[in-house]
Amino acid sequence: MARGHIVCGLDIGTTKVVSVIAEVGPNGYPQILGMGECPTIGVRKGAVTDETALGKSLSQAVLAAETMAKESVKTVYLASPLASQLTGWESLNEQLLNSVQLIGLQPIELVPSVVTAAEALLTDTDKKLGTVLLDLGGLTSNLAIFDGGVLTQTNSLAVGSEHISSDLALCLRTTISEGERIKKLLGVSYAETEDFVEVRSVGGNDQRKVPLRAVRDIIESRVKEILELAHQAISQACRPESLAGGVIFTGGGALLAGLLPLAKNVLQVSKLAIGRPGRVGVPDEMWVSPEYASAIGLAIYGAKRKFRRTGRISGWRQVLDKFM
Repeated sequence: MARGHIVCGLDIGTTKVVSVIAEVGPNGYPQILGMGECPTIGVRKGAVTDETALGKSLSQAVLAAETMAKESVKTVYLASPLASQLTGWESLNEQLLNSVQLIGLQPIELVPSVVTAAEALLTDTDKKLGTVLLDLGGLTSNLAIFDGGVLTQTNSLAVGSEHISSDLALCLRTTISEGERIKKLLGVSYAETEDFVEVRSVGGNDQRKVPLRAVRDIIESRVKEILELAHQAISQACRPESLAGGVIFTGGGALLAGLLPLAKNVLQVSKLAIGRPGRVGVPDEMWVSPEYASAIGLAIYGAKRKFRRTGRISGWRQVLDKFM
């Protein structure tokens, strides 16, 4: 059966690139056909340092999605925490644009990743009530504030979950990868002081025991910093107590164990939750995770715009074509 209109999205993060390919349904909602990811290279401290290297990351992610979807794409919607403004050609970051064009793709639009994540995670009611979406990325944390049904403000914080891994590596005299492992293993949940965790040395041959409470103090210190910066940004934009929809966490950092109890003490809002994209069909359940919310939201974002251009009649023709 012939497929309908196809959209492709590229979520260009500071630590990884995720590509998504979807078919636009007759109601304007997408069905995910393929997804792919690749570590981000050519980006350092939130800036593009090598357009060619970044292009290779983008190409690998797109190829993986194309292979899964059995589709070839020429145009893409872009999402990135590096996008400083809202949508439109005037907001396209020149280096991101060049990297995409280097691999033979034509960008349609660039959107802040936290805005596309909202497409996958927030309902119209959430946006009307007043809700903050806080995307805990690798090197940055980004927030979007919705009130009265509209996006009122976005903000970017120059600290993310990878800084936790770096803190652990520095304080425990170990590698970044070991710091990442410990971060994912422990999080900031409560531990008795007599418990210990095994930490590998830099060479990887030796292990030593470190008090669990000390390790979690390192993690908690950085997480508190992120949350306090977010609280300051929210307080400058609105009264936190007026946010009936509360704060929804997304991004890879949202998977940190013990995040919500700590956030409740710092953010002082009545409702907190971890956002998981669940309103769109995906090829594999592994993609139903906060770290892929922005990419899936980008598919929704692109599908809506494609549907508006092609029209409802064209959409129903797609349905009829499948039976012809």
